Amino acid sequence: MALARIPTATGAILYDPSRIDHPVTADFEPDELGRAGRIHGTAAGRGSAWFVATRGDSGSWVLRHYRRGGLAARVIADRYAWRGEDATRAFRELRLLAELEQRQLPAARPVAARYVRTACSYRADLLTVAIAGARSLASLLSAELGLGVWRAVGTTIGVFHAAGVCHADLNAHNVLIDGAGLVQLVDFDRGSLRAPGAWQARNLARLRRSLAKLTAADPRRFTAAQSAALLEAYEAARSAPL
Repeated sequence: MALARIPTATGAILYDPSRIDHPVTADFEPDELGRAGRIHGTAAGRGSAWFVATRGDSGSWVLRHYRRGGLAARVIADRYAWRGEDATRAFRELRLLAELEQRQLPAARPVAARYVRTACSYRADLLTVAIAGARSLASLLSAELGLGVWRAVGTTIGVFHAAGVCHADLNAHNVLIDGAGLVQLVDFDRGSLRAPGAWQARNLARLRRSLAKLTAADPRRFTAAQSAALLEAYEAARSAPL
């Protein structure tokens, strides 16, 4: 996939020409999109995110505005230190998503990214294809999930790890399951391609901590049998020859 770049007055836009033709700054501005009647919902997550109708209303995109987490968010909520265009979080994530699509991995598909620069900092936004009918694993924990779902989750993560894909924030909110039961991963901010290593166990441990936290009030929603099914499928997929 060949990505294209358009300079703007305050930064640049990187995009997939097969999904968006000549993107402009208005494609990343919620106020302008709202006035055009193209916003039809918001998405949960740490950052600000909106569901946006595509041009021609032929589908839906997710627009995400990068925001900091933790204590830093109280001071500089959406500003990042400028270290060059290729180091911007939006461009790095878009390029990673393009690589994941090239490898046919089940992740959000890239549309466009932009950054707006000031003297020493920048803010950024990302457009991806919305996954139709998808719900997060976190939102599904209120129902009793069969072992097959947990195996599918474990298999998907194992496939990503076998391909050397590190998800920097693997939690139950970033694991989506669509209407057909396909598991996909989203939010690859700070994600990377790496050689096998200790990061794989840390990724998985992060997900399990997320699940434990979300089900602390009712441990029956994530049982030992479900955890075992996830881990067994994960190990099988991670160890399978590519």
